[in-house]
Amino acid sequence: MARKSKISTTTNPDLTLSSLCEAYLASLLERGQSEGTVFSYRMELATARAELGADTKVADLTAERIAEFNVCERVMKKKSGKPKAEPSFLKTRRTLRLCLAFGEQSGLIAKSPVDARKDVLPGATSEAGATTPQPEKPKKAKRRGALVLEVSQPEAEAAADIADAMIAQGESVPDTAA
Repeated sequence: MARKSKISTTTNPDLTLSSLCEAYLASLLERGQSEGTVFSYRMELATARAELGADTKVADLTAERIAEFNVCERVMKKKSGKPKAEPSFLKTRRTLRLCLAFGEQSGLIAKSPVDARKDVLPGATSEAGATTPQPEKPKKAKRRGALVLEVSQPEAEAAADIADAMIAQGESVPDTAA
């Protein structure tokens, strides 16, 4: 059963990135996400606001600008200048994608500049949300209790993105350990 959003379904061409981020974070709280989760997402969105501009109109964001954001120093490096771990920069990218997808799904914006399921990177040639092909990484063993699963990095990332999208839509994520 679909949940009715308490958010207005009238698109706003003057909506700023900051306003969209706050609406997204409020929706997470409404759906029962923990304060810790919302705080974590707030920190990731602070990076987006700092790099893209808090007062930037969401309607002015393009796939190309998001691609530049996805590889900028704020996303890819720590304050010390050392590279961030892959899970860290992927979370920053994913959080912004989910926020933009929320804006589209809730009717706050007409269309997200990127596909909610994929990172857009510089040099992508197809429609919004395209990714630059990357070589598949070797399989790693992931421990979950006593069960060991063999998954490739792209498979693990895809599963994480699906779970995040389900959470963003207020759905529960099934436990696959059984």
